[in-house]
Amino acid sequence: MSEQVRPEDPAMFTGRSVRLAIKVKNWLPNQAEWTHAAQCVQVEEKERIGKFMFRRDAKAAMVGRLLMRFSLSKILGIPSRTLLFKRTEKGKPYLVSPIDRCNPRCDVSFNVSHQGDYVVFAAERGSPLGVDIMKVEWPRNTPVSAFFKTMHRQYTDQEWSEVKRYRDEMDQLKVFYRLWCLKESIVKAYGTGIGFEVSRLNFSFGCQNVLEDEVIADTKVEIDGDPAPEWTFEESFLDGHCVAVAVKYSLPNDQRPSSNAINRSSPRFQVVDMAEVLAGCEPLTGSVPDHQYWELFDAKEEQPGLS
Repeated sequence: MSEQVRPEDPAMFTGRSVRLAIKVKNWLPNQAEWTHAAQCVQVEEKERIGKFMFRRDAKAAMVGRLLMRFSLSKILGIPSRTLLFKRTEKGKPYLVSPIDRCNPRCDVSFNVSHQGDYVVFAAERGSPLGVDIMKVEWPRNTPVSAFFKTMHRQYTDQEWSEVKRYRDEMDQLKVFYRLWCLKESIVKAYGTGIGFEVSRLNFSFGCQNVLEDEVIADTKVEIDGDPAPEWTFEESFLDGHCVAVAVKYSLPNDQRPSSNAINRSSPRFQVVDMAEVLAGCEPLTGSVPDHQYWELFDAKEEQPGLS
């Protein structure tokens, strides 16, 4: 598993790429932390987070918003409270302000994903980007064969052959989730949401296995049957979770990151401390502590079936 680091390390934010992760499962916010967090996000996002039925989902959504604010304030060198975000019609967050103050440094594409135990954030200068994470786990109350049957149309015949090359069902699931992350990463980079038919994407592996603390970047994609060499995929395995970052480079091939099977030049996801992220986020102008917001959160169950 990746070693935890202090996110204020300036080296993490000075390069072309930023890759951060938080183990949200371990964050058990007290009243002061949750109230502070709510003051650091925009009102519409605070309201959206408050509508989640379970604490687990509310925490993941809150951490995603805080990671965006914390990271972009560091990347752009501006206070987090000055950042203004909106969402596209398909729900992808984008930075609205202060574009004019930091141009041309605002050529930053960013994306957040959360599933399982983690929230991940990825940012790239000058290139569209998408990220996705999936925990490798058994489908709930469903045999693996039945689960695969419901997902059959989402994968190509070639991709299913990669899944079925393994006899062990857990190994099959690992390949299945790996492919799903790849598909979702490119869809999120496009920003088209669920309207994009992922069956249009066909992935071919170079390296068959993704190991902990390695980044591989030799997977290729075809879109509607045509090769799409402009896309580079960084794949890693984080504490039982598949992670994929899709980056669409406009750089010449000789200036792109290496596409070797094990890409030592690609950034690894750094697991950061939630307390440091909270400390680096400032309450927005005009926000006040909302103790009722804490009470509503505290009254929720952590997740389905738990009190």
